[in-house]
Amino acid sequence: MTVYGYARTDSAQIDDQAATLYASGCAIVFSDFRISTDAPGIGWQELVETVKAGDTVRVVGWARLTRSAETAQFIRASLADLGVQVETIGE
Repeated sequence: MTVYGYARTDSAQIDDQAATLYASGCAIVFSDFRISTDAPGIGWQELVETVKAGDTVRVVGWARLTRSAETAQFIRASLADLGVQVETIGE
């Protein structure tokens, strides 16, 4: 079982999020530099192609990940469908 990170923002804070996720023990951090109301991008696609059932994905916080309730639900449901646990840190 591996712990991955997923960072997403539309500002320079992407490096801060990645550093926080690595410091929390994530082996790999995937990221998207996108407006928070956009759908997830290439980093998300790479994450979904990499994770396996039993893995964990950490995010710094839902407020930093997206401002869209629909996108947050999509992320949670997609990972749950893959058998992946989601953890938030920093909230």
